[in-house]
Amino acid sequence: MGEGSGNTAAPGQRVTAAAPAAGGMVESPTETAVCAALRAWLVAVLPAGVGVVAGQSNRVAPPLPPFATLTLSGRERLSSGGWHYTATTRELAVPTQLGVQVRLFGPGVGDMAQRVIALWRDMQAADFLSAQGLALSPLDVQSAHQSGFVTAEHQYEDCWEINLLAQVTFILSIPQDFATTLPVLTIGADAAYPPQE
Repeated sequence: MGEGSGNTAAPGQRVTAAAPAAGGMVESPTETAVCAALRAWLVAVLPAGVGVVAGQSNRVAPPLPPFATLTLSGRERLSSGGWHYTATTRELAVPTQLGVQVRLFGPGVGDMAQRVIALWRDMQAADFLSAQGLALSPLDVQSAHQSGFVTAEHQYEDCWEINLLAQVTFILSIPQDFATTLPVLTIGADAAYPPQE
């Protein structure tokens, strides 16, 4: 194609490129989908009637105790990403360790905390999260501890804090141009570019 911008074919050559995906980059799974899967697992393992709400920006008053809050608390890349190509994108997969803070409030939550700790590293959690259709799996659970919590009425409530670690593979779809057709033509070098003496 010679020197130049690379967007123009040389005389007699034709280049066909696939159009990049509209809308730019797309990430999956979304944070909303990950939180929904984790919340569904907590609802499944905690006793009936225990509310599970977002720990930040939930814009609702806390439910009546006992209840749990769920907050994503950290992200750590586990390895270099791998990638593969589709017709219009390059798919970058990044394995990530996700920190998940679960706080349990109200009477009897110490027993509930023990249940969450016991089941997080059990096949029940792995099977449940696998069935959610996300590349999400339990990794580990860090130490649980009790922390002070005072209600709006200045009453002390039991509060147990558990830090779960999960692995999720985030996929970033990056629009990519591809040459789908590139014919090769031969030309006589001496005829097209005569030697200069």
